[in-house]
Amino acid sequence: YFTSSRPQTPEGNTKVLQTGNDNTVAISKKATPFINDIYFWRQEGGVRGAAIKRPAGTEFAAATFTPDGSRMYFTAWKTEDVVKKYEIWTTSKRSDNTWGDPVTVSTTLNGSGNNKQPFVTPDGKFIVFASDRSGGMGRYDLWYAPLRSDGTTGQATHMGNTINSAGDEEAPYYNAVSKKLRYSSNGMVGMGGFDFFESRGDFVSWAKPVNMGYPFNSSKDDIYFTSTNAIGSEGYISSDRESLCCLELFAVKMETITIKGVLTDCKTEKPVPNATVSLNSAEDSYTATTDDMGMYLFKVASRKPVTLKFEATGYFAKSVNYTTGELARADTLITADNCITPFKVNVPIVLKNIYFEFNSAE
Repeated sequence: YFTSSRPQTPEGNTKVLQTGNDNTVAISKKATPFINDIYFWRQEGGVRGAAIKRPAGTEFAAATFTPDGSRMYFTAWKTEDVVKKYEIWTTSKRSDNTWGDPVTVSTTLNGSGNNKQPFVTPDGKFIVFASDRSGGMGRYDLWYAPLRSDGTTGQATHMGNTINSAGDEEAPYYNAVSKKLRYSSNGMVGMGGFDFFESRGDFVSWAKPVNMGYPFNSSKDDIYFTSTNAIGSEGYISSDRESLCCLELFAVKMETITIKGVLTDCKTEKPVPNATVSLNSAEDSYTATTDDMGMYLFKVASRKPVTLKFEATGYFAKSVNYTTGELARADTLITADNCITPFKVNVPIVLKNIYFEFNSAE
């Protein structure tokens, strides 16, 4: 699914006016040119048309979906006297796999001001959006609200002055695996216009946002990131860096490194299955479970030093550090086999003598 501004017939949004073998667009006098709408695309058939039945005079954009794909949230707006009024709408998927009639979301999201660009977190717990409602720091700020199983939302909460600025913060994206919020801002120091920024957090606290730099950002507007893999290292962005007027779609792919290895029992040297392996660095945080052969694997988008922590029932936990130099040598780091030591329950552990300086507890 994607948003596009293209000509449509006066009868509705199901047919894009085209003519000729070169797919040039012909706009008739009866057509309303360049209407924003949500389209769907399949690789085997190309653009199929608009996804939702759109009421006359209303435009749609920026779709997001619940984890099971049964519900869509998106931005809807009307323009009256050159003023646009933005709201968040929703629609549910029918049994025949088409989308039902769209309706506005609860007043907790649309109660005041303009509200747009919703994003449903991958676990389905929250919906993050941009709003210029009162209580913010600048023009558009990022807010979030709990998302209930029936599609309704709880009270909206401002995401704070670490994330927001005196300018505009828009188009949020949150990766639950890396716990990174990626969004666009024109109120922080950047390369120009809207730039992508990234902050790590969990909706309780957030790290200071970091500008994602070139070539992710440009001297023009860069906005609307969406991921196509679990760690957020590949996806699409919208940018007008090569356009005189409008946003266009660009594919992005960040350089990644694979970290993999085998976890064994230090005494038997046999693999340890179902162990928890945690990877932590200044930028990333991931968790994996070893398979039947004790193997674990991570794909990370950073070459910063990392710490691997190994935990399993009946074993002492163990942490191992890897430096930037080790991570910079290849696209894949195959760690030496790490082992963890088993312990016996209800058996005393004998500690070695601890010696102190005379008349000191240090």
